[in-house]
Amino acid sequence: MSVGALRHRLTHQTAVDLPDGAGGIARTFLTVDVLWGAIEPLATDYGLAEERPRASRLLRLTVRAPNTVAAGDRLLHAGRRFHVEAVVDADGRGRFHHIRCREEET
Repeated sequence: MSVGALRHRLTHQTAVDLPDGAGGIARTFLTVDVLWGAIEPLATDYGLAEERPRASRLLRLTVRAPNTVAAGDRLLHAGRRFHVEAVVDADGRGRFHHIRCREEET
């Protein structure tokens, strides 16, 4: 993959649990860095969630390595949220990472 194919600006966020003041926790996301990547759709699933129709897209994002993206993080792009499921070495040489993500829509 050429570096020129990485044309989408992705904001990397990681989950942080903070006390909510009532004895519980509130999950918030903290911006870690900005990456450039390629977005490739893999599959779409349709179903019901809370008795409402919902579509879920499976995507593969490719970014340059090294980076700090891990499962459980999320990436933002143009108002879309991608929930990271897995990160793997794309070429076996440590140059690029494939990130398996899920995007949900209602």
